[in-house]
Amino acid sequence: MNTPPPTSHDDEVTLTDIWIKLQQWWVYLEKRKLWILTIALLSSLGGYLKVKTAKPVYSANLTFSLEQGGSGGSNLAGLASQFGFSMGGDGGGMFSGENLLMLMKSRRMVEAILLTPVLIEGDSVLLVNQYVRSWPELMEVWDSAGLYPIDVNTCCSNVQDSALGEIYEMVSEKALAVSKQDEALSFVTISYTGHDEVFTGAFVEQLTAQATEFYVESKTTNTRANMAKLQRRVDSVTAELEHAMLDAANSLDANQFTIQSAAKVSTAEKQMKVTMLTTLYGELVKNLELSKTLAAREEPLITIIDRPHYPLRVRESELQGAMFGGVIGGFLTVLFFAGREFIKDLNMQAQEAQQLA
Repeated sequence: MNTPPPTSHDDEVTLTDIWIKLQQWWVYLEKRKLWILTIALLSSLGGYLKVKTAKPVYSANLTFSLEQGGSGGSNLAGLASQFGFSMGGDGGGMFSGENLLMLMKSRRMVEAILLTPVLIEGDSVLLVNQYVRSWPELMEVWDSAGLYPIDVNTCCSNVQDSALGEIYEMVSEKALAVSKQDEALSFVTISYTGHDEVFTGAFVEQLTAQATEFYVESKTTNTRANMAKLQRRVDSVTAELEHAMLDAANSLDANQFTIQSAAKVSTAEKQMKVTMLTTLYGELVKNLELSKTLAAREEPLITIIDRPHYPLRVRESELQGAMFGGVIGGFLTVLFFAGREFIKDLNMQAQEAQQLA
């Protein structure tokens, strides 16, 4: 019976083999360090020139705190119900919570900001026109199509509306970010990055101002409408009281020398009406002032925490570009030489295997 030959384990790779191979690659790369350093320096120079010649990217951030109004809505509703008014809800629930963030990125709000005039070097310029100025390619297209400059008084035709829609997409999807820093939505941060420093700062400021104003108005619309009704009721009672006081005075003058008691009934009735209207007027005025106080407590409080400061911060510096270019260039060079040496070793092993076969 023939005994099978022992199995060869020459193809097994040990840690010692790996360590020896790494040392061989290190020696190989060290001999080519001049190439690696040269390419890394050239890549650094390329990264520096790319950042230096590219249009700067400015970043503007604005943070504000949002505090909801205090309690007291039930008291206000109770006061209003005494005079036949229903305060209902706050009128702004659809803009509470996460919806405030959606409001700031909505097309309605962004386009309203784009059509807002701002002072730039003493001239009133629409933000959309300033945005187009910052993009020479876009400026050329708009000018050839007769879209530039946009006039807020004649805007917007179908073509202009379509062009504004394209700018809205570029602004809201690529440059604008609205985020909250906690679940309670106490702090909201608006960030915008763009190539024009004036537009970047002005856009963030205007968006915050108009969106928060719209938010507050939405939250207090129903309250203010019912308070206006209460104010009209006060004005009506005031006019009626003045008329009743005049009637009572005329009746008193006409009957002050009358001896018969029956003739004084009319005067007494008119004085009674004056007394009733005076009491009603006092209650209305008191409740109106209390309603104003409670409404002020319910109004959301928005406080600016941090706003953009000029000159705006540039997102990328020349040093960062040079470092990034050098690291990428050096890494790719090392990878190239290591890969070439690895392929060379594979070819040698293949040739040795063919010779043994």
